[in-house]
Amino acid sequence: MHLSGAAAELAALQEEAHLPVATTFMGKGSVAETHPLSVGVVGNTMGQGARARALRPLVAEADVVLLVGNRTNQNGTDSWTLYPPDARYIHIDPDPLEIGRNYEALRLTGDARATLAALRAAMARQDLAARAAARPALERQIGAAVEEWRALVAGVCARDGGPVRPERVAAEIDRRLPEDGIMVADASYSSNWINIYMTARRAGQRFLTPRGTAGLGWGVPLAIGAQVAAPERRVVCLCGDGGFGHSWAELETLQRLALPVTVVVLNNGILGFQKHAEDTKFGEHTIACDFGAVDHAAIARACGIAGHRVTKGRSWAPRWTPPSPPARRR
Repeated sequence: MHLSGAAAELAALQEEAHLPVATTFMGKGSVAETHPLSVGVVGNTMGQGARARALRPLVAEADVVLLVGNRTNQNGTDSWTLYPPDARYIHIDPDPLEIGRNYEALRLTGDARATLAALRAAMARQDLAARAAARPALERQIGAAVEEWRALVAGVCARDGGPVRPERVAAEIDRRLPEDGIMVADASYSSNWINIYMTARRAGQRFLTPRGTAGLGWGVPLAIGAQVAAPERRVVCLCGDGGFGHSWAELETLQRLALPVTVVVLNNGILGFQKHAEDTKFGEHTIACDFGAVDHAAIARACGIAGHRVTKGRSWAPRWTPPSPPARRR
């Protein structure tokens, strides 16, 4: 979707054909999550506290599923338990080996943008009265689920005091990030915080997360690359202390290139995903999961970058203003 630049075509198909649209983790931003027919991110992150939790039946009981650039992998399908086995599948992908990999489908091999444009044209020749009539009830179902989610997480997203909750951090970034801003996350839990607690406000907004082969340490270098590629756009990176520990040295690169990237480090003193996985599987965890105390803001300052350590949430704090980029060296 994103690589093809197909967001506008998908958004138009969503509106014209009155179709509910959900995205995978890596597809977040393909449609605006503020649209009344947008479900949100589905897959293995639909547990308690997830926006799309109450909308699982909308996916699980579908009779037709259109997959666009979807790898139908373990994460995106919740270990292949989310999508109904008896649904009719239509799969668009430029790689014919991806189509029908896990769900036999009507195979539309091609570029996502071009194929969606052709599909829109074909849909426009159909009688969509039934879809239009079903739309109000569908919007109410999605709207009620989203409001239920907002009420559930309202407290944790606004909690003052310390320690600072990651949900609060993600919510505060979400309130300030412009619609054309680029949100980058490191691997592990950081990706989940932006997946669940941040909102795609326009079709095509980018949320860059390492759900493929990238691992810990991806965040800061990827944010640098994103800012170089889109110098006019705001880039914010969210990392855990484990991921940030893999790429501290890149702060010097960021400073040397005079890039206005904002890096937010969630410091809980552990390799969180690793520790919790080990505790779940083995009932205990190895000593590699716990870190000593590190002042990450001091590391930033040592590289010539402004660094601030936040230990408590404060509801009266002034609105954050992104810093101006330093003058580039000639």
